[in-house]
Order: sequence, then structure tokens, then C-alpha cells
Amino acid sequence: MTASPKVLPAYWTNRFPWGTALAAGLALLVFTSRSLEARMVFERTRILQGEVWRLWTGNWVHFSPSHLLWNLAVLIPAGAWAEQLAPDRTRRFFLFAPFIIGGTLLLVDPSLARYGGLSGLAAGLLVLLALEQISHGLPDRWFWWAVLALLGLKVAVEFSAGRTLLARFSDPALHPAPLAHVAGIFAAMLGRFRRRRI
Repeated sequence: MTASPKVLPAYWTNRFPWGTALAAGLALLVFTSRSLEARMVFERTRILQGEVWRLWTGNWVHFSPSHLLWNLAVLIPAGAWAEQLAPDRTRRFFLFAPFIIGGTLLLVDPSLARYGGLSGLAAGLLVLLALEQISHGLPDRWFWWAVLALLGLKVAVEFSAGRTLLARFSDPALHPAPLAHVAGIFAAMLGRFRRRRI
């Protein structure tokens, strides 16, 4: 008796998630280079002086091994899975969401002088993945609604507590920026809304 091969859903692409691989690789590269970190970190004064690329590149800077590893622990599986379901949308998210996150931080939180981290992108990818799964009407939709609810709860707790639940920073003066998570979630929902309009 032979087992029948597992049939993947029609919307599964089975392609290499190169967008996720590039994002994770860039974060690892920046973490190993102090000079790259200095040129890429979100710094309000430098952005206002014209170094606007920091709005995008600041997302790839991390301030401790824990900060990097927790972000990658969410970004890699969520990004790779989302790329299988919606490769073009996920790769557009990697391209444009960092600007939305950086721009939101610049405009909405004038007290934020310095920022780094993939957590906004990771949160957005988790939302992108959950919405993609829910849209296919599979029986496990309840699980993805629960994922969205838990993510919302995590962001709310970090707003109220003023600290991260998981990552730890090497400098005790550093504080989380849960607004980045909100911006990443908004970017993911914006991508879905644009698709529906089209």
C-alpha cells in the first residue's frame, strides 16, 4: 500500500522565498557591521537633514542579539509562508512597508530620536499572512483570527507597559516603539485594500 502524495493548495507557489531571505540576510549583515549600522539607523536629526534613506534602512538595524533573533523568529517563517501564498504582494510589502513604518515614526512620534528593528515588518507580515489565509475560507480561519487578536493584545500591552514582551536590549536606555508595529500592520492592510480595489 502506497501513500498518496500530499497535494498542496492551488494558491501555494512552491517557490524560493527570496524576498524573505534577502530581508533576513540584510539584517544579519548590518548586525555584524558597526559602520553599516551607523549609516543605516533611523536618526531623526539626520533624516531631517536630508538622509531620507534612513526611513527605510533603519528597519534593518538591531540593538542586541535578542532584538535581532526575536524579530527574525517571526519574520522568517511568516515572510516565507506569505511569499508562498502571495509572492508579489509580499515582496511589494518588503519594498514599501519600511518607508511607511519610518515615515509614521517620523511624523507621529516627534520624541523618537533613534529607531531600529524589523518588528514592524514582522508584525505586518504576520497580518498579511493571516489575512491571506482567512481570505481562502479554509476551516482553520478561527486560528488566524486568534493570531490577529493575540498580535493586537501584544501591541496594546507594549504600549501600556512601555517595554517589549520578548526582546531585550543591551542598552537599558532603549525603549520599544510599538507604533512601528501599528505602522507595519497598517501597511499590510493597505496592501490588501489596494488589491480589493483593483
